[in-house]
Amino acid sequence: MTSVELGVFLPVGNGGWITSTTSPQLPATYEYNKAVTLLAEDMGFDFALSMAKWRGYGGPSQHWDVTLESLTAMSGLAEATSRIGVWGTVHTMIFHPAVVAKMVAVIDQISGGRFGLNLVAGSNPVDQGQMGLWRDLDHEGRYALAEEWITVAKRLWSEDRVDHDGRFFNLTDCMSNPKPKKAPPIICAGASDRGFRFTIQNCTGSFLLGSNRDDFVKTALRAKELSAEMGRDDFKTYGLFTIVPGETDRQAQERVDYFNSGVDVEALDNQTREYSSDPSLKQNTMANRFIAQGESRNSMSPAAIIGSPETIARKLADIVINGKLDGITVIVPDFIDDLKTIGIPVVEGLREFGVQTNAYQHQHGG
Repeated sequence: MTSVELGVFLPVGNGGWITSTTSPQLPATYEYNKAVTLLAEDMGFDFALSMAKWRGYGGPSQHWDVTLESLTAMSGLAEATSRIGVWGTVHTMIFHPAVVAKMVAVIDQISGGRFGLNLVAGSNPVDQGQMGLWRDLDHEGRYALAEEWITVAKRLWSEDRVDHDGRFFNLTDCMSNPKPKKAPPIICAGASDRGFRFTIQNCTGSFLLGSNRDDFVKTALRAKELSAEMGRDDFKTYGLFTIVPGETDRQAQERVDYFNSGVDVEALDNQTREYSSDPSLKQNTMANRFIAQGESRNSMSPAAIIGSPETIARKLADIVINGKLDGITVIVPDFIDDLKTIGIPVVEGLREFGVQTNAYQHQHGG
C-alpha cells in the first residue's frame, strides 16, 4: 500500500482554475476559501495551498482579476483551523527574504507549526512587471536569486545576527525575532532540471504537473532520479491534478464540454501573451504549459482527470504508484460539492487501488 498526503489548491483567484464563462464562477473571497479549507480539514486533508497572483487575464470571465494575497490569507486560515497544514506562496523577486522570514515566524505561532512555504522563482514578466518588481534575469539568474533568497531566510530563522553581502541581497547585522520553532516545509514547482536541482537542494518537496499521464510519470520519476543523485532520500514529490468528477464518466465529460463551450479565449490569449514575453521562455517549463493550454483553446489543463469517482481513483492511483509520488494536490471546478467527491468516494477508491491517504484514516477512525 502506497501512502500519500492529500491537499487542495485553494481558489484564491475569481473563477478558480477553469478559464470559462460557463464554469462555476467562484468568488475570490476569504469567506469562500475559509469554507473550502474547513471542509478539507473536516475530511482529513493534509494541507491547503494558495497561489500568489498580482494581475488577472481579463476577458468576459475577468479571469483572476480579483485575487487574495497568499500569506495574509493563509495567516487568517491558520487561525480558523486547528489541524490542516496551511501553505502560502511568495515570489522571490517581490519579497525581501528578511520580510518573509519574520512573516513566517509569526504565522508559525498562529498555526502552531502548520505553515508551509511555496517559492516561485519566476512567473511572468507582466505579472510582476506592472509593479516594477520584475528582474530581467535569465533562467539561471532567477534560480541564483532564489538560492540566495532561501539561504538568507534560513539563516535568519536560525542565527541571532546575519551579515550577508551577496549578488542580490545585502544585510548588515540583521536581526529577526521571533523565530519559528522549526523551519517550515518549503516547496517549489520548478520543473526544468535546473529547477529540480534548486528545489532538491533547498526545499523539502516539489510540485509537479504533466501534459498527460505519461508526461506526469516521466516528470515525477525524473525528480526522484535527481533527488537520489543528490542524496535526498527524504525529498517529496506532489502531483498537481485538475479533476472534474461526475456520477458517471459520461456526465463528467459533459461537464467538461459545457465548460469548454464557454472557454474565455480572450483571457487565454492574454495569458499566452504574458508568458510568451519571457526572454527565457525556452527554459521556463511552467510558462510553456500555460501557453500550450492557451493555444489549444482549452478551459483547463489538458491533463485533467475526468470521470466517475472510480475512474478518477484508478487514474490517480496509476500515476501515484508509477510516478512514486508522495502527495496529491487537487483542483476541482466546485470547491465544495466536487471537493466532497474527492474527499470521500475518491479517497475510498484510492485505497481499493493501493493508495492510502490520511483522509481515509481520519474518516475511519485511524
